[in-house]
Amino acid sequence: MIKKEGPGWRIIRDSSRDNFSTLIGGENWAIELNKFEWEHLVKLVIDLSDQYKSVREQLMGEEDITLELERSPWLAILKGDQNGWNLRLILSGSGLLNRGAEVYWPRNVTNHVTNAMRKMWDSDYL
Repeated sequence: MIKKEGPGWRIIRDSSRDNFSTLIGGENWAIELNKFEWEHLVKLVIDLSDQYKSVREQLMGEEDITLELERSPWLAILKGDQNGWNLRLILSGSGLLNRGAEVYWPRNVTNHVTNAMRKMWDSDYL
């Protein structure tokens, strides 16, 4: 089992579990993800974070930015400014499970959880 967490977020990976091997959570919510959902989520969040980093320095003062990226089964919405961003994720219900979810990390959390996802991706903890 791999557990990464901080104030307002957590990621727990348990490869011994067949269906839902990953739990992601926030301050008052948590959802278990299957391997497909988790892998697609990590790629999406890393790509969206990289897009934000590439445009962040072009923003003026308190100028706001919204970036959206959709890759089935996820829609990710980043809202922020030069000083940080929050992240809303929508899991669309499809396939056998036919379930959906909407999750949110505020700006004081997103950088930490995104960095943890990137480290897990880079370390093959997927």
